[in-house]
Amino acid sequence: MVLSPVSLVALVLGVACLGVGAVAWSGAWRGWASPEPTRSAPITLVPGVGLFLVTLGALPLIVPPLGGFVTLAGLLAAVGSWLVLLSEPPWWGPRWWRERGRGGGPSDVQDVLWVGRVPPERDSEYLVLSERAPETPRWRREVVLLDPELGRPTLVHDDGACRGSLLAFHDDLVFAADRRDDATRPGPTIRVLPADGLAVRRGRSPRNARMPVVIVSSADGTWWQFEVARPGSAVAAVRRLYPS
Repeated sequence: MVLSPVSLVALVLGVACLGVGAVAWSGAWRGWASPEPTRSAPITLVPGVGLFLVTLGALPLIVPPLGGFVTLAGLLAAVGSWLVLLSEPPWWGPRWWRERGRGGGPSDVQDVLWVGRVPPERDSEYLVLSERAPETPRWRREVVLLDPELGRPTLVHDDGACRGSLLAFHDDLVFAADRRDDATRPGPTIRVLPADGLAVRRGRSPRNARMPVVIVSSADGTWWQFEVARPGSAVAAVRRLYPS
């Protein structure tokens, strides 16, 4: 049986949606992984709609008694994907997606608990802000510092990874670990790159990376690499703040 143009279009669009969903699920494409604007659409609604379109496109090839059930299954998949997108249950998605929230800031209750566990002399961000007061950061972005020398202080840590923030000051760009990470290490984790000759670019993500990687380097050859969501906006912000 020859498929109609409408069926062919539905099949092509459906396969394309399933392909996008597969790439997003695998982690090869993670730039969308942020609260806005897509939420979890690439791993929920996009493949769900793709499956529905494939069933519609292939309907002429399926014998009539079975075609209705296949189309209904595709429709239920699309509706279900929409419901998952709206609710975003914590069990849904690949591991890297489920664990992405560990990079975000703690809740108010968590913040109080971690502040109580971290003395000022081990609080990385407190030390950075105190040293540079009254100057405040012109820009900040939550990132994950990748450095093999960091090791793995606890079983829940990734080896060589430290969560914290990039803080942009007039004279330097500073990484400071967050309190939850400071609480697991013997001392603060701070990295400083002078503003003079500062350069930033996209980097190649390690095999176990959960987000895209950017590399920031200074004129003396010192460089650090960070995992960061929406790397394009992070690179643009650093270049705007520190024009070479």
